[in-house]
Order: sequence, then structure tokens, then C-alpha cells
Amino acid sequence: MDSGQRKILVYSPRTLWLALGALVLLALLGISVAFTFGKQYAGDELARLASQRDQLDEKISDLEKANRELRERVVVLKKSSEIDRRASLDVRDSYAVLQNELLELRKELEFYRGIVSPGAANAGLQIQRFELTPGREAGHFDYSLTLTQLKHNDRYARGSIHIAVEGLQDGKTVKLPMSALVAKNTATLKYKFRYFQHFAGTLVLPKGFTPQQVTIRLVPHGKRQPAGVESTLDWPATTASGLI
Repeated sequence: MDSGQRKILVYSPRTLWLALGALVLLALLGISVAFTFGKQYAGDELARLASQRDQLDEKISDLEKANRELRERVVVLKKSSEIDRRASLDVRDSYAVLQNELLELRKELEFYRGIVSPGAANAGLQIQRFELTPGREAGHFDYSLTLTQLKHNDRYARGSIHIAVEGLQDGKTVKLPMSALVAKNTATLKYKFRYFQHFAGTLVLPKGFTPQQVTIRLVPHGKRQPAGVESTLDWPATTASGLI
């Protein structure tokens, strides 16, 4: 290659600095645009997240309100259930009481029917019912006695009632009269009635006495009286009822 075809390139420092400045300016401009875009994106994202947070807070508030309402409803339902349960128990108890009352009324009705229409029952003085039930204290027994006069009841039946309890005391058979079993003012029972008469009281057994039988004896007083009656029942005679 000859010297006639050679070219000499001359670099100017000014041009180089201008080029570098342009590059730097472009870089700064890119960074600025990227920062602005990133800032705007971040702001939009924060706004979106803030909106989601507000929505979640609102949902939480609604759920808490609904939870409180459900708890209050549960409390009300529990109280209502307890009220219903108590009402059901009261109704059941009332029904049981009414059933018992109805049973007693039926017994009384049968009792009065037996007096009005005795049917094939024997005429005269009758021990209609005698019951013994344990009292509140040891050795105390409450008695209930009902006497009737069937068919020939155009005149009063009069007489006295003698109750005696037979049992063991100190290994020996003992028969205790009513005077030894009741208070002095009730030791003698007297009856006077046309149709029926009820008696009730308490027998007090001595300590160490084991009862085995109870005897009820009706002794008429006066002329033209129905024949006396005597009946012996095994102790405790808690189920004796009807014509004995």
C-alpha cells in the first residue's frame, strides 16, 4: 500500500466528551423513566393492597358482627330450650299429679258405688278399708280405717273399734291392745254412722317389738245393731283394701 492511499483519522476530545455526555444523559434519562414508572407502579400496587385491606377489614367486621349475633342466638336458644325443658317437666309432673288425683277419684267413686249399689256384698257392718303406712319416726305407723254399712242402713250403726297388734318381744309372742299403741285420748275409737265413716291415726310400737299381725274388731253397742266384725291381717297390711 502506497502512501497515496493512506488516511489519517484525527479524534477530537470534545467529540468524545460529547458522546460520553450523551450516553450519560441517556442513562440518567432511562433511570429516571424507570424510577418514575416503578414509583407509579408501586403507588398503584399500594393503593390496590390498601383497597384489599379495607375490604378484608370490612369482611372481618361483618364476620365479627355475625359471630356476635350467632352467639346471642345460641344463648337465646339455650334459654328457650331450658324453658321448654322445664315447661315439659312441669307438664309431666302436673300430668302425673292429675293421674294420681284421677285414680283417687275413681277409687272414691267405686267406694261410693259400693255403698249405693252393694250388689252381692253381704249386708250389715263392713270393714271397707284398712291401711298401714310407715310414719316419719321409727316405730310409728299411720293407719287409715273406713267402715261401711251396706243395704240395711236405715238406722245408725253404733259401737267401738278395737285394734290390737300381735308380735314378738324378747322372744315371746305378745298381743298389744290399742291402749298400748296410741295416746290416751285416742285409745278408744267409737263409730256412729249410717253409710260410712273414716278413721285415721298413728300406732306407736315399743322398742324391740316385731309386729306380725294386726286385728281390727268392731263391737256394736245397743239393741238391733248389726253383728260385730273381726278381721286379722298380716303386718304391715299396707295393701289391704276393699271388703275384708
